[in-house]
Amino acid sequence: MSLRQFFPAAVVAVVAFVVPAARADQMSERIDAMIEEGYTKHKITPNGPTTDETFVRRAYLDIIGRIPSMEEAKAFLESTEAGKRSKLIDQLLDSEGYVSNWYNWWSDILRVQTGGRGEAGQAYAAWIKNALRNNKPYDQLVRDLITAEGYIWDNGAVGYYLRDAGMPLDNMSNTTQIFLGTRLACAQCHNHPFDVWTQKDYYEMAAFTYGTDTDAIFSKEIKKDMAQALKTIDGSPRKSKEQDTLKKQAMRRIIDDILEPMKNGVRDTSGDGDKAKKLMLPSDYKYTDGEAGQVVKPHTIFGKQVASKSQARAEYAKWMTSPENPRFTMVMANRLWKRVMGMGLVEPVDDFKDGTVASNENLMKYLTQQFQYSKYDIKKMLRAMYNTKTYQRQTTVGDVPEDKPYYYPGPVMRRMSAEQIWDSICTLVIPQPDMRFRGQGYKASLEAKKKEALALEKIQSNDLVNVAKKYADQDFELEMKVRMLRDRLAKAREANDTKTAQATQKELNESNRIRDGLAAAARAEILKTGEKDKGQFVNAMVTPGMTKKSDEKAEPSMDPQSYRQWEGFGEEFFRASELPSPAPGNHFLREFGQSNREIIENSTREATVSQALSLMNGPLFDKIYQEKTQMMTRFYGASNEEGRMNAIFMSLFARKPTEQEKNIVLETIAEKGKNGWKSIVWALLNTREFVFVQ
Repeated sequence: MSLRQFFPAAVVAVVAFVVPAARADQMSERIDAMIEEGYTKHKITPNGPTTDETFVRRAYLDIIGRIPSMEEAKAFLESTEAGKRSKLIDQLLDSEGYVSNWYNWWSDILRVQTGGRGEAGQAYAAWIKNALRNNKPYDQLVRDLITAEGYIWDNGAVGYYLRDAGMPLDNMSNTTQIFLGTRLACAQCHNHPFDVWTQKDYYEMAAFTYGTDTDAIFSKEIKKDMAQALKTIDGSPRKSKEQDTLKKQAMRRIIDDILEPMKNGVRDTSGDGDKAKKLMLPSDYKYTDGEAGQVVKPHTIFGKQVASKSQARAEYAKWMTSPENPRFTMVMANRLWKRVMGMGLVEPVDDFKDGTVASNENLMKYLTQQFQYSKYDIKKMLRAMYNTKTYQRQTTVGDVPEDKPYYYPGPVMRRMSAEQIWDSICTLVIPQPDMRFRGQGYKASLEAKKKEALALEKIQSNDLVNVAKKYADQDFELEMKVRMLRDRLAKAREANDTKTAQATQKELNESNRIRDGLAAAARAEILKTGEKDKGQFVNAMVTPGMTKKSDEKAEPSMDPQSYRQWEGFGEEFFRASELPSPAPGNHFLREFGQSNREIIENSTREATVSQALSLMNGPLFDKIYQEKTQMMTRFYGASNEEGRMNAIFMSLFARKPTEQEKNIVLETIAEKGKNGWKSIVWALLNTREFVFVQ
């Protein structure tokens, strides 16, 4: 079904203002009805309803990304309140755990790297979390990302462009794949071999955001003075072409390092007239619809064309999120459906084509309509999906191929993600894992950079160049010395002259240390010069719409006394959303499939031998089994064997052991004594039941 057939644009534009959005419970009923129509049509026998024990564990894992604690599971299972499942869903959706879990999902899609550009990545991550905390409408979230401008300390959304700094074409490819479900990357170099998009289509789309500047903001005066300085860099005769090149490189490097604080921002140059960054077709362009070197004007790949105005990004964002562009809504509705049910109505979720057909076309259309009518309320859509009979059926066990239609006799059984496994282990170890935060130390560093950036904006260009020239001369001299020392070190090693090699290495390290400090010294000197306040060379970037609404939820903060509950657990057991994104390569999260955040949704849930060895023989198990952990505190607090069994099984599986399991446990204890309990916990942690969302 083509996009033009799916929704006539005029109908969408009108209906969106006429048809009221259904309540979440009404949506649940309608979704179930459409799924059940598919049962009849395709002769499908639905899975049976799930038990409360399975449901509570599934709901916790799917909504807040971890297993319930023993107390949380018992509270739900022992409740006789009517509608307790719906109430649990509401409770979880409104919790800080929801923010943590869904941040992990978004960081995988948006390839969030919190180590990017110093603290800028952390500010971007905090912006995403706050958007989730306040349930920011999806269309507004996307517009905020696409039109982001300003410095990272004022507007965390600019992290979307800083993530791909210097790579505007790649950023456009990611944007269309994430938000429009359209893969254009192939068309960057040639016409798409499997779709209708041409190379010119690619460049015309990229033209909307090509003017987004993520580099240090140089004024015309600075560029002019830099060019002049590079011609006569020290006033002395040039000794060689190589040395001349090295001196110029040193000059550029020092200026670049001095202005580093100003690289934490985004500026739209499309309104700069002739000075605006312009995108041109590549030099090897070979098609008849354009010429190599031709300036490209913005043009959308489908739907209504937008006017090519000075603020191209704003027009682009408005077009993308418009009710007249159903693919935008459809792609996210399908992503949410897959997140809840384990399989999208369209697979893959980010490769829609003009002839793409959903496994249940009526349901796809309904979800798309309701998402739009509900003003892009993500939590409302999730609330409706989680409350369906379809979601609350038993899972479908076994492989479900993505290349064949799935008619949802129940959700697809899935292995936990790396983050879900880690966060569940945190639940077994520490109290209140959702409320343990790493702190906001990055804000102090950003504030320092902010002060430096604002001060740098007042520096005159000739002062900047003069200071940079001074330190570039030192950098050049050190470069020559470093080259000489490297040559001496190589010869000493070749001659097995250990004494000379050690002395040379020490001198080399000291030279590199001094060289590393040149940029900081240069910046300190230029900032001191700036105290004279000779006037700005750059206009400060102003971020519109940054006033905080009074009804917005703030980032959670806790009384220092609250942190005492985590004393003795070290700095290891924080939820995945509080750890670096991605985690270091040797961390448990990476071992179990966390994305490296280089490619969209690059995580994996595949089991490996090294994972099994990590759980079986790694040091983590001993930490879980320590007496002070949450699971073992409940275990030691029990007065008899049955109570201890219940503590372990409720902690791990949100259920009590079966009679058969009780017998196995008792036999093990009879054989091994107290050491048998350790074997029991070890065995249960390594079962499929623990690592799968049942």
